[in-house]
Amino acid sequence: MAQSISYEEAAALAKSGDADAQYALSSVLHQRGRFDESVHWLRLAAAQKLIAAQMTLAVMLIDGRRCPRDRHQAIALLQPLAATHIQANLLLGELHGFAALQMDDRDTGLRYLLAAARMGDAGALRQLALLSACHRRWDLIRPLLDASARRGDAAAAYALAWCYAEGIGGAPDPSHAAAISRSEAARTQYLGRRLEEHLRKPKPASPVTGQRSVMNINWLLLEEALPQFASYIRPPTAETLHDSPLIRRLPGVIHPLVLDAVINLAAPLVQPSQIVDARTGEVRADPMRNSWHVTLSPRQHDHVLEALERCISGVSGIPQLNGEFLQILRYRVGEEFRPHVDYFNESGAGAQQSLADGGQRAQTVLMYLNDDYGGGGTSFPALRLGVKGRRGDLLHFHNLGADGRGHKDSLHAGMPVTAAEKWLLSQWIRSEVHPARRTW
Repeated sequence: MAQSISYEEAAALAKSGDADAQYALSSVLHQRGRFDESVHWLRLAAAQKLIAAQMTLAVMLIDGRRCPRDRHQAIALLQPLAATHIQANLLLGELHGFAALQMDDRDTGLRYLLAAARMGDAGALRQLALLSACHRRWDLIRPLLDASARRGDAAAAYALAWCYAEGIGGAPDPSHAAAISRSEAARTQYLGRRLEEHLRKPKPASPVTGQRSVMNINWLLLEEALPQFASYIRPPTAETLHDSPLIRRLPGVIHPLVLDAVINLAAPLVQPSQIVDARTGEVRADPMRNSWHVTLSPRQHDHVLEALERCISGVSGIPQLNGEFLQILRYRVGEEFRPHVDYFNESGAGAQQSLADGGQRAQTVLMYLNDDYGGGGTSFPALRLGVKGRRGDLLHFHNLGADGRGHKDSLHAGMPVTAAEKWLLSQWIRSEVHPARRTW
């Protein structure tokens, strides 16, 4: 349809049954805030099998914005497109594979992700590689990252360089790692400079390999691994640090490739930590912490973050949707989180609203994304307990006593960082389902 067509001409063509005009009219009406009319014309265009309209309507049905949420209707729209359209497979993968969308069929969700990867989607290839790292399937990692990086995925290029640098999924090859790390794609990653500095350190000589041939993905082996990917990440035996409140450390649960991917995702998004004043509604600096953080929204969510949430759910023993959205925190030199408790003060301002929104913050899980910093330990001052997490460790603790009320000895602090910067993933876990998790 010509770009210069007027609104009146588009409306006339739409009324005559032209699907392209119906879709264009729907877009214009949406921009003008006339949402009911917009959805009407969008449905008419989708009914005529206009693919762009089908995709747009499916997303709206998943989101539940501007029209009633109907995931089954979204699936009916997307399934016929899955044989030929990457985006249809990605959306079906989310619908089936993400707990928040309540289809509860992770294995099917990953099969759609695999289908998108086989069609050449770089993001799907990278996610499958990182899931391979989560489940220690070293034989699958490099070919997937190689395929993703060759399609321009910067996060995959960074991860592939680390694989060659550290011998992950095959023999180390520092020369090839250095070549990848110098690529424009790898350098766009927040940790790209650290990778280059790491590779400048003297290492045993490796053969000059020149241009590498394309690695072949073993699709049959990958498909056979999907049930493993759909299962919970298996954590090691927990070390109990205190009994009441329960405080446990689980060492080395998550692989560094995955941890770096989380940092690289979050780094461009972090903002100074703020709070909303319960009395005034004003957003202001958080007086308890001077760190930076980002709360990852559904827009950042993928199958790797889903796997991390499932892991946390398994560690806590509480359903996944009781967890609040994942937070990523960055502390630079001098930054800290002063002593505080995570549970709500039931007599405080705004407490009743907070408690109505999923109950108490019953548990907390921290995931240490790096450990190459000074200071920055996690302290429980009432218990005289300090924890310096190693990279990939989880720290799990209860915030409530046996009576369901806040346990004052769960008071804890993030001590000031004295060198470099500390990265941490945090999730507060409610005593009931957190309603916001169902708003996709």
